[in-house]
Amino acid sequence: MRDRLAILLRPARRVPFRARGLAFGLLLALGCATAPRVEVTPPPPAPTPTPVVVPTPPAPSATPVPTAAPLPEPIPTAPPPVALPGADLDPPLVRVLVRRTAEPVSLPQPERAYRVSADGRSSWVWGPLELSVDAAWWWQVGALNDAGRARALGQELLAGIGPGALARTVTSAEGLVRVQVRWPEQEPPDPAALLAGLGHPGAFRVAGEAMVRVEPAAGQPVTSAGEVLLEPGRPWPTEVDRLRLRGRFWLRVVAGELLLVNQLNLERYLQGVVPVEMGPSQFPELEALKAQAVAARTYAVAHLGEHADEGWDLCGTPACQAYDGAGAEHALSDRAVAETAGLIAVSGGAPIDAMYTSTCGGHTEDAARVFPDRAQPYLRGVVCAWERELELIGEGTAGAWVSAERFAEELALVALDLEPQRTGPRDVVDRVAAACGGEPGQVASADPVATFARALLVAAGLDRAAAVLARSDEPLQGLLGLCDLREVALGPPPVDWDAGWHLGAGLAMLEVQGVVTRDRGEAVPRPEGVGIFPSRAERSETLPSPLPLYERWAGAVRSRAVTTVLPGTSLERVRRGERVLALVVVRSGGGGEADRRSAWRSWARELEWSALADRLGVPDLERLEVSGRGASGRVAGLVAIGRTGSRREWQGFEVRRALELPESLFTVHVMTRDDGRRVARFLGRGWGHGIGLCQNGAYGLARAGRRFEEILATYYPGTSLVRWAGTE
Repeated sequence: MRDRLAILLRPARRVPFRARGLAFGLLLALGCATAPRVEVTPPPPAPTPTPVVVPTPPAPSATPVPTAAPLPEPIPTAPPPVALPGADLDPPLVRVLVRRTAEPVSLPQPERAYRVSADGRSSWVWGPLELSVDAAWWWQVGALNDAGRARALGQELLAGIGPGALARTVTSAEGLVRVQVRWPEQEPPDPAALLAGLGHPGAFRVAGEAMVRVEPAAGQPVTSAGEVLLEPGRPWPTEVDRLRLRGRFWLRVVAGELLLVNQLNLERYLQGVVPVEMGPSQFPELEALKAQAVAARTYAVAHLGEHADEGWDLCGTPACQAYDGAGAEHALSDRAVAETAGLIAVSGGAPIDAMYTSTCGGHTEDAARVFPDRAQPYLRGVVCAWERELELIGEGTAGAWVSAERFAEELALVALDLEPQRTGPRDVVDRVAAACGGEPGQVASADPVATFARALLVAAGLDRAAAVLARSDEPLQGLLGLCDLREVALGPPPVDWDAGWHLGAGLAMLEVQGVVTRDRGEAVPRPEGVGIFPSRAERSETLPSPLPLYERWAGAVRSRAVTTVLPGTSLERVRRGERVLALVVVRSGGGGEADRRSAWRSWARELEWSALADRLGVPDLERLEVSGRGASGRVAGLVAIGRTGSRREWQGFEVRRALELPESLFTVHVMTRDDGRRVARFLGRGWGHGIGLCQNGAYGLARAGRRFEEILATYYPGTSLVRWAGTE
């Protein structure tokens, strides 16, 4: 048992009044430091302020187990949203660990006012602030058998030392009461001599417990061995290093490190989580962001009170959920949070473990195969696709495969409105001139390629553009250069004019001038039928039916009378004005995968065999064996075997960690390069752990028309949505 008496006796110091930027002539209203919402306004610094005693903030109580009430209607109908809380400290509150460090933390805003509450006292300080761990060295004066005499000695010491010192008593396991003093602000040059002069020779320095130290630009420094509450004096966000954070802050020291905890309203917290976990600029689909908001809220509610022993609920890193505060907020993700306010996903009446991943590679995995201790019936592998097929109807009949060049020639006949018997170079030039407003020129038989290129550029009104933008006075090079700049496909001219290259060149000039346009996008369902969601558009458009329908695989194209596609399949639409000249279905073998847009759809890594052996801790590595795979094909077990029979095994998430790969959905290929190096080549898909909601997949499903309730039901099967009781 340890009994401690801390006594502070020091006269009040004058706090400098800063007329510039510190016009705080407002009434100070001090409330309980633990009230859910405190409106604080700093008082004008007085010449001799008197410390105001407020109740000591109690330790955070255990968070009640969330309760939930079922929806009156099943998914996909969600209850109407409640209003987003209007203040950063409206309940429900969440505590987010934003810093755990032995280094000082800076709050750099100049002349920002803060109320600091610790050890039953409150005071005002002004920024910038430096938050740090104080070593808290004490000078031990003596050890007594009587606690009363020890306290009296402490009072006597403070009276003799004068202002600026602290005294305390500490009871040892043997029952001795040690009397110790310290100077928290400015220690004298020779404390031992000072104490000896007061009749206490032999004083020596001892280490006390680490303390929180708040060092302001103006106002008294504050130190405390307990928890410190830091309340900004105005409602705008507080700068903490690179972050801008709403709400208030709790500080404490744990194992010699400073813990800085941001406490704020749960919905405000989510406004700083959703855009970091699923950026609205990268994923500009409201329904996908709403699914992410519900998942993030559910994760937060399920983990409230989990680290109550250290005074926080969630960390602000991807180890829990990434949180960047007010600086990350975005109008679209704010809307997603507001329109799902209070909604969480539950199973059996309790919030689910709402795990989510970046890119699942077309199929999520059973949690039991990756994280056995987190296995749940709703965390099982599912196909990351919407398997509803969409039917496209063509205008004509099915045709044979032709080359891409031949298809371009056929498309040019339609785009240029040429008759089959009039398709020569001169006909192409005339049609381009009519479409673009240029002057038709002659094509000389002596040098048909050069004269055709010159005439075509003039007809399209692009002769000057070729010289300036393509930096070429040679007509053919200028024509090819413009196509390259505008990313318009056009191959080199053949030797034989009968090959029809001039038709493709005419179509290319119409594309460069914008007369003919190409939209690349994805197939999506629409109420009227099938639509296309162009890659740079904000919404989808309905496609006409029937329409000129084609299918492309690699470099070959063929016409189709009818074909089916899955949502997310790549489409290419060629138009002249509002007229669709061709709709090309781009086949790639993975058209229905909702996460196909992810940059991590596929990846490759290569390691030299010796480096792999070092990484796995098997110096004589002979071979790798996959001992198990999950429902999605992810490696759930790996064995490394050495030549001497040594072996190491990994299971679940340990496999990815051991190999340092982006995902555990991979195959491994051992080969010997031409230079004799033995290497292991890993071919893989996805990014993350592959469990729960797939963020890129949610985006793909939202683009295909699915609502957030349907998206959540896809990735968390068997769950339902409820309004969390903590928000009522």
